[in-house]
Amino acid sequence: MDSNNKIVYGIPMIKYLILILLLSVLIISCSGSKSEARVALENYLVSMKNEEFQKAYDSFSSNIREKCKFEEFQKRASDNYDAIRYSRLVYSGENSNTNRVNVDFMIKIDEREVDLFDMQITDPYRDEETAKFIIENEKWVLDNLIWPVDWCQE
Repeated sequence: MDSNNKIVYGIPMIKYLILILLLSVLIISCSGSKSEARVALENYLVSMKNEEFQKAYDSFSSNIREKCKFEEFQKRASDNYDAIRYSRLVYSGENSNTNRVNVDFMIKIDEREVDLFDMQITDPYRDEETAKFIIENEKWVLDNLIWPVDWCQE
């Protein structure tokens, strides 16, 4: 009789253990590490905030560097530096295929110190920006101009 009680109580306990295991796997998979493209975007933005415009410019693909010369990029970045200094970017998500990644984010400008990729509830009426990355020379590089220098020609 004692062994029957163990079997009856053992079955629900196994279900709870399986449920706990599945929840643990879900939590671990949701808190994964940042993609290489997202890290590249953060490095670009930190360079902009630190006024390291050459380093930020080096984050661009050769296609963008042909269209936008460094002097023009530096001028536009310097003109927009106050916006850079008082901004936060809110990470929205990303989608990718083999050799392309799009990272979506929103810009919030306020008096707080820059907090890159703040994960907070966002305003649904704000426009999103998309940073497009490609692989070039075995690293992810920006393949479009994004805020705060989102155009380069006079």
